[in-house]
Amino acid sequence: MSLTKEAGYIYVYSKELTKVNKQLKQLSKKAEKHAHKHGKTSDERKKLKHKKKHLDTTDEIKKLMKRHNDVLSSIKYHYRAYHHALHKEHKIK
Repeated sequence: MSLTKEAGYIYVYSKELTKVNKQLKQLSKKAEKHAHKHGKTSDERKKLKHKKKHLDTTDEIKKLMKRHNDVLSSIKYHYRAYHHALHKEHKIK
């Protein structure tokens, strides 16, 4: 592929990675909040409610981490292709 196409792929995937990182940060704050509330409350129903919300949030974090790793591997792949295209275009060994 051409150098500009590879640079475009890297740019798009980096934007996606930024978006996923932002979502991860928000979800980790949510999970921490529910864990704190779970430990703080004395009512058993509220304890279970916060525990369930914490578990649901951690499941979402796991899904996002899979997406994060997929995007990161795509960036690595296209970076190597970009590096190869750059050397090919400028005939660098």
